[in-house]
Amino acid sequence: MSVIILARRAALLGLALALSGCFGSAPPVPKEQYFRLLASSDPAPVANPLSGIVEIPPFQAEGVMGERPLLFTQDNGLKLEQRNYAYWTDPPPAMLRDQLIAFLRATKLADQIVPSELRVGAQYRVEGRIKRLEQIDGPANGGAIALELALIDKATDSIIASGTYEVTKDAGGPNIDDAVHALNAGLNEIFARFAADLDQRG
Repeated sequence: MSVIILARRAALLGLALALSGCFGSAPPVPKEQYFRLLASSDPAPVANPLSGIVEIPPFQAEGVMGERPLLFTQDNGLKLEQRNYAYWTDPPPAMLRDQLIAFLRATKLADQIVPSELRVGAQYRVEGRIKRLEQIDGPANGGAIALELALIDKATDSIIASGTYEVTKDAGGPNIDDAVHALNAGLNEIFARFAADLDQRG
């Protein structure tokens, strides 16, 4: 075997070892993470419950607000970006609606509180819209959530109570987990305020 062939083989072997070293040192791809928001299971019961059935459709949400990737902002919501590899377990319109049903059931707001898909003869409807649901990334780490909520009398199509509820909570840390905990605290604060407004309806 000639010296030239041996030299070529040695060079190829060196190149292969160098390439394997480069690929071996590449950082691992982050694993996908899934998060959910959970309503409190022990809210204060209302003193002035409704008589009848309340139905709640999925919340309305425009654009990226209704998508599963978690959102973050570094300039107070003027620019939103989606987190890579971090998702809500369900689309926010369905997830928040389901949690509001659980929360209002726990407050004993009405005889029954059901998703609108059941198509029962409900006397009332709660309409919701997601305005903000995002991690605040930067020097002031936190979570911002804003919802528009309204209770409507279906017989007259009139609004009984409504409001825009916005809460920003300190996350206590820069991680996504910290932001989700902050958003969960904000969600429960909003639900409690909405239930209190329904309890004080005229």
